[in-house]
Amino acid sequence: MDQASELAPLGDDDYAPSFRAWTRGGPAPSRELLPRVHQLALLSPEACARLLREVDRRQEFGDRGATPPNSMHDHAIDLRALGFGTLLDALHARVAPLAEQLLPEFAARGLDAHHSYLVDYSRGGDEDLGFHVDDAEATINICLGGDFRGAELVMMGLRCDLHRQTPVRAEEEVQIEHAAGIAVVHAGRHRHRVERIRSGRRRNLIVWSRSSARRAGPRSLECAPWCAWS
Repeated sequence: MDQASELAPLGDDDYAPSFRAWTRGGPAPSRELLPRVHQLALLSPEACARLLREVDRRQEFGDRGATPPNSMHDHAIDLRALGFGTLLDALHARVAPLAEQLLPEFAARGLDAHHSYLVDYSRGGDEDLGFHVDDAEATINICLGGDFRGAELVMMGLRCDLHRQTPVRAEEEVQIEHAAGIAVVHAGRHRHRVERIRSGRRRNLIVWSRSSARRAGPRSLECAPWCAWS
């Protein structure tokens, strides 16, 4: 298969059983770690390993996907350039309804678009990531695996734009460890960073889920009701 050919969407068995049960009317498969920060089993470890093998195989053909997909990571991968566009669109269509249910203040008008890419943390690569927020209404952060220590995700409090630089309260700083197939779903405006990786390599699929309707509306200059600073 040519490296530019599109991968087929993931199959039903590639998703975790609890997530598949939710799509059939079962309870939300997540647990709330913090207000508007949820963790859940999303993909099978086998599906994660297969995706990473395909990334490696396709990168061997050249530098497709080598242009960083954002300004924060020097070693992130543009997966659309590697032929993952169809797969990512299907994954977002399947997971976005859960994000809408978990984060209604941000997704009430629907999550109909996304920007998705692979982050790659390793010594000599992207080793950590500083304090920031995402350009998303909801972020779906899926660990695809690796043998690693460190690179924990640290949540640092939900803020509106007016209060983004306010201090982090002790109870807001929560460290989340990653494991293959496990996803963290959080509001894009939730401040966070990534601790330095101590050994090995961690690769995660980041899905910035967006609402065209929300973005087309007027931008508020007031503190939002969901801002934890108020």
